[in-house]
Amino acid sequence: MTHQMTTLTPASRRRASFRFDRAQTASEQWHIERERLLQILAEREAEIHFLRSMIAEARHAEQRRIARELHDGVAQQITAACLHLQALTGAYRPRSAEVRAALEQAIELTRRAADEVRRLIAGAAPAPLDACRLAEAIAAEAMALHRDGWQVTTRVMDVGLLPDDVELALFRMTQEALQNIRRHAGHCQVQVTLERTGSQARLEIVDDGRGFDPQHAAAGRFGLTGMRERAALLGGKIDIQSRPGCGTRIVILVPLDNLSRPSQQ
Repeated sequence: MTHQMTTLTPASRRRASFRFDRAQTASEQWHIERERLLQILAEREAEIHFLRSMIAEARHAEQRRIARELHDGVAQQITAACLHLQALTGAYRPRSAEVRAALEQAIELTRRAADEVRRLIAGAAPAPLDACRLAEAIAAEAMALHRDGWQVTTRVMDVGLLPDDVELALFRMTQEALQNIRRHAGHCQVQVTLERTGSQARLEIVDDGRGFDPQHAAAGRFGLTGMRERAALLGGKIDIQSRPGCGTRIVILVPLDNLSRPSQQ
């Protein structure tokens, strides 16, 4: 057996050294580029945090302004309406049980509206969230719709203890969606789903009612705009699918990663 020995000449040594230097340079450039991109990412995250802080500050200022308007306007009118209804029941007693029930329900609704306005002014959580978990509060809202004559099925899971602003946003969006069904969908079948899928909360509300064109209705429906804004402020997404005569499907996804439990707004 013979062995062939390779002798490196000065030229071959230079070529080998050049390839090694070039590989080392490429590795160094990759590390430099990686550090540059990480720095850019950190700066963008800091900018996002700063912008969210500015948005939160502006929102708090606007909430204080709205609270003053509510106290001086809407709260006084609701209280006056409740007093008038109570006076009406003392002066007039309807013979029909249905009319009496409707009048009592009107009084109860005005009382609840007055309580809700007071809570908004004080910055407190809505009564259902104050008394129970998010899943129970949403199930109660669905049950109220069922008592009012809609066919409602629920798949509401206990999603655990979520950040306060997430719970409040999901609850308010549920209220808005169910209220839109009351106003616009007609008596129909409704399905409410709340679940936690991985690192996000998922809320879905589906009905087979009248439906609408989201492109034309969004500008005129403050509630839909508010739902989109609530989802966006939490870094979430909302998908609204509907057509006239084909019902409506609303899906809301809110990420839960790296979220603390801030106080409710």
